[in-house]
Amino acid sequence: MAFAFRFQSLLTLALHEEDEVKRRLAVKDGQINEVEARIARLTAEYDAAMEEKAQALLAGRMDTIRLFHPYLVRLQKTREYHEEEKARLQAQREKIVAELAEKRRQRKIYEKLRERDEKAYRQAQQRLDQKRLDGFIARRDQLDREEEGNA
Repeated sequence: MAFAFRFQSLLTLALHEEDEVKRRLAVKDGQINEVEARIARLTAEYDAAMEEKAQALLAGRMDTIRLFHPYLVRLQKTREYHEEEKARLQAQREKIVAELAEKRRQRKIYEKLRERDEKAYRQAQQRLDQKRLDGFIARRDQLDREEEGNA
């Protein structure tokens, strides 16, 4: 008879739940990376606009300089919005990481139970095999004694 773990369905469920949380974590990491890329683009765009404003100021183009202020304010506000979004996503990520740690802990409990049960099963099988072997040896010895007595 082969070993059958009594909580195999729970272990399978725990593995599935852990994989699902890992998938959610990967999605969240992707979202954070997208926001970080937007922030980097906005920062580069802001820096380029500041450089362009400085060049316009040096060239004395006052009509162009007036247009930079609203544009720079919009870039700054957009970047601040994305920074807040990044903080919100990172907080969500931390919750997912905590959930993943809990799912891993549950899985490891079931795996330890399986290992313990499997070890107990193997030991019981070894005892049973030894008992059978001892029985065969005892019968063989008995048959040998009977043959010696008959001879």
